[in-house]
Amino acid sequence: MIITFATQKGGAGKTTLAIAFANYLTEISSRKIKVFDFDFQKSFFNKWKEDEESELPKIYDVEVIGDDDEEQPLADLENIIELKESEEIYLFDLAGTLDQKYSDILIYSDFIIIPFEYSDVSVKSTLVFKNLLGLLESQAERIFIRSKYDKSYKYRNQPEMDKELSKYGLLLENPVFKRNILQSIDTRKLNYEQKNAVKKPFNEIIEYINKELKITI
Repeated sequence: MIITFATQKGGAGKTTLAIAFANYLTEISSRKIKVFDFDFQKSFFNKWKEDEESELPKIYDVEVIGDDDEEQPLADLENIIELKESEEIYLFDLAGTLDQKYSDILIYSDFIIIPFEYSDVSVKSTLVFKNLLGLLESQAERIFIRSKYDKSYKYRNQPEMDKELSKYGLLLENPVFKRNILQSIDTRKLNYEQKNAVKKPFNEIIEYINKELKITI
């Protein structure tokens, strides 16, 4: 199975949520998790390497996919299909930019998780990214997740944005609220506060995946 975190704009908390989701999956799933960092900034991988200093054991492996990488996992379509059909969970973290090299993984992912905010810039870039997936004829199920959500703030564009995104995928009912605790996340474990910050939206995602694929992850 391939689950990809992707968006057209950086700064929406994509990699933070990808790390949190990978950590959460290791707690609730018996399936093996493997992460591929496909972001040129290598933020996920660098954090994973930094956490080697931790006393806690690693809970999954992270591999960088470079610009010149002709090996696994994206050497050809056959390799991607093998990942899709595997019982293991392969989680991809893509850069917050549009690039031709991401086309195959965007087309053939089982699920694409798209974090977004209600700022004007994030709204526009999310709609551009949604349109790109349409042009690519992506087979992936889209899951839109509100990131850094401030429940005390009234977002003027939220009703229209929610209505539009709901036409093209699952808009999670539960957002990830704006909390400083997620800024100190590592790749070894979710602490109690971090787990509570993401538990509801992540459970929504997992329930949706189980329903769509008729499996239990």
